Amino acid sequence: MTTLIHQARQAPGDVDWALFAQRYWDDQPTRLRARPPVGLDQVHALTVQSCAPFRAGTRFWVMPDVRLLVGDGWLRAPGTRLPDTTDLTLDDYLDRLDADTSGRGYLLTVRQPLLLDFAMWSAVREAIRGLWRAVGWPNLPVLAEVLIGDRFTQHVGAAEAPTHAALTWVLRGRMDVRLWDERHGPPPSAIADPDHDLDGVRTMSADAGELLYWPGDQRHVDTYRERCVALRLRIPTERRLPFTALRDLLADLVHGRQGNDETVPYFPFGPGSRVDEQGGVLPHLTGLGDELRAVVDGEPLRRMLRVRWAALRSAGGLEPIPVPREGVPMTGQTRVRRSSEIVRMPDGPDHEVWAVNGNVFTLPRAAGERVFAALGDGEETDVAEVCRAIGGEEKSVLALLDKLYRLRGIDVIEVPAR
Repeated sequence: MTTLIHQARQAPGDVDWALFAQRYWDDQPTRLRARPPVGLDQVHALTVQSCAPFRAGTRFWVMPDVRLLVGDGWLRAPGTRLPDTTDLTLDDYLDRLDADTSGRGYLLTVRQPLLLDFAMWSAVREAIRGLWRAVGWPNLPVLAEVLIGDRFTQHVGAAEAPTHAALTWVLRGRMDVRLWDERHGPPPSAIADPDHDLDGVRTMSADAGELLYWPGDQRHVDTYRERCVALRLRIPTERRLPFTALRDLLADLVHGRQGNDETVPYFPFGPGSRVDEQGGVLPHLTGLGDELRAVVDGEPLRRMLRVRWAALRSAGGLEPIPVPREGVPMTGQTRVRRSSEIVRMPDGPDHEVWAVNGNVFTLPRAAGERVFAALGDGEETDVAEVCRAIGGEEKSVLALLDKLYRLRGIDVIEVPAR
């Protein structure tokens, strides 16, 4: 059961995603005129914020992830070559970087920066909502990247087997992309000169205000012309990826059933040892299989998948998600308005899952129905009216509304003075 708050209207410059899905999705690359979901000033501020922890050196297994390539090398300790708060504009930073790199080309890549800014995260999610309505909602996270390049050719997309489709909005400058089919194109080693034509290779170029798309079976080489800035979404399409995610989930569940024991079992081998005796290899592996069978047949896995899907659906695939905001004091006279889509799914006979902007919690089904109806479809109401409609204690209703506010499911229109 999914309830939408509003249907987005197509504005000038927006992509007609229904037509896009019919003509291009999962079929062929294309270039389209498209209004970017974010602006250059926003991107610069977000990049400065993302880069701050990396000025001291490379950090691993954290998001956002920042990498700076200059010339032919990846700078593991980029330091002052990353943007900071003294760079008031993007041009200020690029002027400084040009001087520091002695005119060599460069590429600054920031992966998953949107989690730091809810407004930008929400704007990107809204920009692609129409695509998901046309082709189906993603069941794995979508990777977002900010790309800032100057006279730089990136070959990573040629060397790695393709697993993701790509949507790339060019916000500034020009980007050239060479594409070839994984099955029928030339080998990656043949793609050396970005200006040399090859059979089976398609070249697309995009300027500011244009969108590039290619399906998930395409290898690619990106060439960033002078001071190019782009926002890219990488959408998982490779069929094995969901099974990999499920395998990891099953491993975590089995690990939990075994008490989260971190030790690795070792077994004797040689004369006098038997693989099938107690404590041997065979009973251990058989027990592991029994644990896996219990997990697969159990309700916890099904519930976890339902909850996981609700969270990903409400995030529009954009994970990781921004942290909740701070709460505000509310009274019976505080006026509120529902401001985000709420995804609702059954969770057993008496409860339902609510997912708001990628966050999930559970409510009794009857109370959930009354809360949802009381909040209306984006109309203003006051807390006292919600309490009367639900018939619950004001304290519990205020706690629920506070949760919804912090998760940005509702906005406070007016906070009465104390």
